Amino acid sequence: MAAAYIRLRRRAYNIRRNRLIRDYDNPLDYLDDYDIVRKYRLSRPLIIDLCRMFDNDLKRPTMRSRAFPVSLQIMVALRFYATGSFQLVNADVHNISKSSVSNITRDVTQCLVRVCQQYVVMPTDPVELQSVMQGFYNVANFPNVVGAIDGTHIRIRSPSVDEHIYVNRKNYHSVNVQGVCDSDMKFMNIVAKWPGATHDAFIWANSNISEMFENRTIGHGWLLGDSGYPLRPWLLTPVLNPGTRQQQRYNEAHMQTRSIVERSFGLLKSRFRCIDTSGGTLLYTPKRCCDIVIAVVVLHNMCIIHRIPLPADNFEDRGRLGRQHYNGNLNDGAAVRQRLINGRF
Repeated sequence: MAAAYIRLRRRAYNIRRNRLIRDYDNPLDYLDDYDIVRKYRLSRPLIIDLCRMFDNDLKRPTMRSRAFPVSLQIMVALRFYATGSFQLVNADVHNISKSSVSNITRDVTQCLVRVCQQYVVMPTDPVELQSVMQGFYNVANFPNVVGAIDGTHIRIRSPSVDEHIYVNRKNYHSVNVQGVCDSDMKFMNIVAKWPGATHDAFIWANSNISEMFENRTIGHGWLLGDSGYPLRPWLLTPVLNPGTRQQQRYNEAHMQTRSIVERSFGLLKSRFRCIDTSGGTLLYTPKRCCDIVIAVVVLHNMCIIHRIPLPADNFEDRGRLGRQHYNGNLNDGAAVRQRLINGRF
């Protein structure tokens, strides 16, 4: 009897142990569609698409036990992006270890970074540019706008190397992220690699988007930026101390149109709290923090493309383009802006 009792106890223990190791609670199996969007920000079909997209990257055989399902890995990473919660909290929610949460978040982030160029694209085709211009024109009748540009700071933990260059003008550690968006608040260009002390104008001057305008890859249209950016023939800024009614109307239209990029960053941070101050501070190296920013921008664009709403409780020459370098003076931006003011406003 004693031996039989011991065998039964051992069998029960093995059943519980296998259940802990092998059976994972997958939120896709028990949450309804509304709760999936509320807690993970993406819809069920889009999460399934991500699983298919990254199946080969995330599915790994192991000799110790059954590997984490790809769907669970995606959900764990999405939960972190959506809330910015500590790894231990995320681990408890999904019944896995803290180290597994760290590894999963790293791997999913790298997968999203690799597909960034598929989802964050600055259009160069005249037809696509015309569509972007029309979207901006519908905002405040500002013509020929192909993008709104701005920067935002993402708070990070004090790094161990070159700590001082990450202290921004507001006296906290951050990375300075530059973004260009369209009128639908979808990001068409993102630069996430510079320390918080870096000025917006420097990031612009050393970005590929600046080069695309200078070498005329984008030969038609303007970007709208605030006064922190240099005035260029393709980058229009507000008129400081406007003296005429025309200049005032120009500034008003400029402000209304350019504000879309500020709302885009606001929507991005509301959707993915890991990069918002409400979610705390990113507790990783600067390089990994920059990768996380790029990853959530990719997810944000997916949400815009598929029209996934932010949950209510969380909402706060048209021919061939030339490739020649711009031959005029860069200071021609003042003349370009004045001609626009005289002719339109």
